[in-house]
Amino acid sequence: MWLFGIALLAAPVATFAAGTGGEAGAYLLLPVGAEATALGGAATAAPDFYASWWNPAMPATLQEERLAAGRAVRSLGRMDAYGSWDFHVPPRVGVGLFMLYRGDPNLGDLYDANENLLPSASYTTLTFMGSVSYYATRRLSIGACFNVFYQSLPAYNGDVGLTYTTATSTGSFDFAAQYRLIPGVWTLAAVLKNIGTRLNWVAIDTNGLDETDQYQPNLVLGSSLRTSLANRPLIWNLDCRISIYGDSTQSSDQGDVTLSTGAEWREWDNFYVRAGIGEVTINSDLFNNRVLYANEFSPRYSVGFAYNLTNYLHKNTWFNYAASTDRIWEGLDQQFDVAISF
Repeated sequence: MWLFGIALLAAPVATFAAGTGGEAGAYLLLPVGAEATALGGAATAAPDFYASWWNPAMPATLQEERLAAGRAVRSLGRMDAYGSWDFHVPPRVGVGLFMLYRGDPNLGDLYDANENLLPSASYTTLTFMGSVSYYATRRLSIGACFNVFYQSLPAYNGDVGLTYTTATSTGSFDFAAQYRLIPGVWTLAAVLKNIGTRLNWVAIDTNGLDETDQYQPNLVLGSSLRTSLANRPLIWNLDCRISIYGDSTQSSDQGDVTLSTGAEWREWDNFYVRAGIGEVTINSDLFNNRVLYANEFSPRYSVGFAYNLTNYLHKNTWFNYAASTDRIWEGLDQQFDVAISF
């Protein structure tokens, strides 16, 4: 059941004016949804919700509509808001819609080149996804997802002061396959993500600089096994992320492989408990320099729960909560959402 992968190492975001920048697509690495977060970010094989994000082959397998919406409060002032709608179109088609806001609405302590304090700013990303899937056989479903990405970063222009650089990408795709190796027991999946994602940055500065960034595509392999513990249902998920470099010179030994795994134990009918570990990096430092590895490649540790609200709302409704460490131990990331099936 062990699947191995190479983590996404996105190319650097273009650097403008006051040094705004980072890694292109880094914000896409964090898991979405309290259920997936509590499971260490391992939800690719059989996500209950947010299928367009996790596995666009999933909606065709549903027998009901699924709505979900949630919020995340992360360390260092970062915020998420997200929602999805997945539904089945008889007899064999499924459709999923997804949106995500991820950013920091209050960036403080910004300075210009002369160390003058600038006003507070914000960092914003918006992600929109629409997926279509097809139930090919009793064991196999396939799907594709159309993606739109938007980012806005603060920058400094000596003539006009604090301004923003923006970037958009329209027309990238994800492709997915879900295979039920043992129907109802063991499900495998493969999702090829960020195909053709290119962000066209526009910056307001003295040179009128425009640049284009390209996200590195990545392949995510997932497994979901349904077994039991103390005669109660236990679900064990495992994800591996594999980076695909268009140019071999872009590959790196630092973070090329990540594993994420987690388990959900259904000891009670209306209350599930979850725990996981995410982004376990596999590279040469794991064997050759363990001190450096421990300092730079700390995984995420997560816990969470699900509580059934059906008795109160007369719908199949679940409240999900998750808390996880971040990779630099600056605080906790917390997510909560409400998910409805009908």
